[in-house]
Amino acid sequence: MIVIGGKGYELMLDHKDGWNPEAFRGRYSEVLDRYDYIIGDWGYSQLRLKGFYRDNHPKVNRDTAISGMVDYINEYCNFGCAYFVLHKLKELPKEGTFKDILIKEITEPGTEEQSLEESSEPSATIREQREAPAKSSTNHSPERNKDGGASSREHNGKDRPVREHQSRNHRNKDTQGKKNHKESQGRQHNHHSNHSHNQASNPPQNPSN
Repeated sequence: MIVIGGKGYELMLDHKDGWNPEAFRGRYSEVLDRYDYIIGDWGYSQLRLKGFYRDNHPKVNRDTAISGMVDYINEYCNFGCAYFVLHKLKELPKEGTFKDILIKEITEPGTEEQSLEESSEPSATIREQREAPAKSSTNHSPERNKDGGASSREHNGKDRPVREHQSRNHRNKDTQGKKNHKESQGRQHNHHSNHSHNQASNPPQNPSN
């Protein structure tokens, strides 16, 4: 027995495994509750449902009589399609004996929380893996700065004696150049004074004498 909306049905025919409770739940409408039979056929991966009456039903007509089921399948359904036929039973199912296929299963809270935790674990692992390279890069940056600062200080320390030595040499050269210039001026002055003294001590002789 199959319970649909609190009423019992019998699966009379299941051609090519056409019966699918999940698909039936998605396509079912309360309008079908009035019919004695329900035929479901598949076409282009879509399930179609149609209701039929028993032949002696007061509301039956040519298109809704179950006796015309074969003509309906041959004329309105895809050739060779999968289909099924449900027959409504007069007896009502006992409560708790069968499960109504229109009622979706309610997942337990513990199971749902566990599934959420399991789904969140991969994302947390991915975040940890992404954060690890970032932390390692930030940890290495101070070391690089320290090494760079030490190397620059060493380079500056090495250059300082060279610059001081060059400045001392430059000052020594300037001092030596000034000293040589003064000495040359003194020699020129002495030579000029000696020349003048010689001229004064030796006056020119008179050519008439």
